[in-house]
Amino acid sequence: MHVVSTMGSGELGRQIELSEVIQALSDEFDIEAKTHSNSMATIRLEEGGPALTLYRTGTFQIRGTPNREALFEAKEDLLSALRKIGVEFDEVPFRQNNSVYLADFDTEIQLEALAIHLGLENVEYEPEQFPGVIYRPPDLGTVMLVFASGKSIISGTISREEAEKSESHLGDQLQILR
Repeated sequence: MHVVSTMGSGELGRQIELSEVIQALSDEFDIEAKTHSNSMATIRLEEGGPALTLYRTGTFQIRGTPNREALFEAKEDLLSALRKIGVEFDEVPFRQNNSVYLADFDTEIQLEALAIHLGLENVEYEPEQFPGVIYRPPDLGTVMLVFASGKSIISGTISREEAEKSESHLGDQLQILR
């Protein structure tokens, strides 16, 4: 099992004029920007870099970093870029909200049988809408996407230990099913 992405959020403590900030960032840096509305835009400070979503309210999210260290580096890069274009702010609270892990059980999984075995109260399975089982293990705060290929995405936690418990729990359930 390994981390494939992390996500965090922070607050500048002030509102920003989003269109002006995006324009100033575009003038100063070679950024990729996508404006979703008057109140939200997603930028990348470098090609293939993490997605930085800015909100008019001054809150922001960072997605797509490979680990906690890179997440906090991306935050510093964003704050540095904002300072460079003249956006003023004080202390910026920031925290990691989620990590996405990838586990591989090295076996084909019969999703219909798995959904029934895990209990319909813990599972969402609609194969015509999504090609996997969405599983919320009891007593764990994670959400798992389980695919017929034997791969599983684990999210809903920043704790590697909790992700490993989820992986172990599903592995045990797969053993019972065999």
